[in-house]
Amino acid sequence: MARMSAPHLTPDAAPVPAALHVRTVRLEEEVDLLGHVPAEVSGAWLRHGQGMVALGTAWSVQTAGPHRFTAAAAAFRQVAEHARVDDEVRVRPSGLIALGSFSYADSSPRPSTLMVPRAVLGVHDGESFLTVVGVDEEPQLPASWRDLFPSTPRDPASAPLEVEPDHTPDEYQALVQEAVAGIRAGRAEKVVLSERTTVRSPAPLSRAVLLARLARAYPSTWVYHLDDVIGASPEMLAQTEDGRVFSRVLAGSRPVADGGELDEQDRRAFRADAKERSEHAFAVDSVVERLEGLAEHLEVSPEPFVLRLPGLEHLASDVSAALRAGTTSLDVAARLHPSAAVSGTPRAEADGIIARLEPHDRGGYASPVGWMDADGDGQWAIALRMAHLRDERTAVLQAGGGLVAASDPVSEHAEALAKCRPMLRALRGEETG
Repeated sequence: MARMSAPHLTPDAAPVPAALHVRTVRLEEEVDLLGHVPAEVSGAWLRHGQGMVALGTAWSVQTAGPHRFTAAAAAFRQVAEHARVDDEVRVRPSGLIALGSFSYADSSPRPSTLMVPRAVLGVHDGESFLTVVGVDEEPQLPASWRDLFPSTPRDPASAPLEVEPDHTPDEYQALVQEAVAGIRAGRAEKVVLSERTTVRSPAPLSRAVLLARLARAYPSTWVYHLDDVIGASPEMLAQTEDGRVFSRVLAGSRPVADGGELDEQDRRAFRADAKERSEHAFAVDSVVERLEGLAEHLEVSPEPFVLRLPGLEHLASDVSAALRAGTTSLDVAARLHPSAAVSGTPRAEADGIIARLEPHDRGGYASPVGWMDADGDGQWAIALRMAHLRDERTAVLQAGGGLVAASDPVSEHAEALAKCRPMLRALRGEETG
């Protein structure tokens, strides 16, 4: 296994990687991807029953600091230049791909990771495929793809969990009030504050089972896993393909009852709410402004639309544009992160308030997670509706919401709790309503 550990790796300092030999073959039978998440899963990217599950690590790089995106992209580019790829399927995401999870802050002690798996089972547009990777040697195909990707482990019997938020409701609402006071004093226009909740299980947590539960309960989200992060994100930060970039911006939320949705009168009021539209506009503007220099001919949803998810409805806008030549998906993700949807505006002032009010490093929360291919195309979601898996029995959930001058602390606390619900339900083995 080739593994580089490079906390401050620069393109000039990157060592010459081992040669990866990548082979992708078509599977003639239809594959139920959610039914074949291996117990030792090393990464996953799932939506509407498609995507990929990964096993093992053929190559990886860890980076940190303000240049972590550039350093990781440069290291992977070297790997791609030296790789031999035999891909008989040629769909996204067959052939040579890397899964990645980046940390939120430049100063984060948690390293960012870009990783090429040893094996990938994938489904895309009805095509099922298997990719295997050898390091300095030809990869060996198994007699059956099931040898590598057996059935997903059985759902264990549910057990009571110990759930401990970092703050009491009154304490968290006081933090919201403090952030809102800063906004009203002119220190920022929007701040995204989050809360952590530690969940301890009496039995070991199965990543494979959690992924299958999330993907079945929230099929329209991007369900992801790499290293210590796992979740089901509704927000696409940067998707690139055929010279174009797409970003879905979510800002402004309404919790709804389990299994319910807003009625039409409440939904119209939601769409017209000045506070929600203000919060949303800051997020859209931040994406549009930061795409300058990377993309042109931008197209933005003329009005926010309502995205309905179990337990929550969001104001959403889609942004698309033509990419400048040579721009990769990771270039775009690095430029957009952190957007005003997860930080605030102005960015530096908002991040300063966050650093003061949130006592813990965000790690992989609210940061880019996804994948890219050898040409630089890929998909990077924002790591939301997520947990950090601290050990085999402990998960730390994190969720929050955008604050503006008109924000109400009680409503904001309810929103943060609602955004923790998907991960908490998966940990408990509960069905969605």
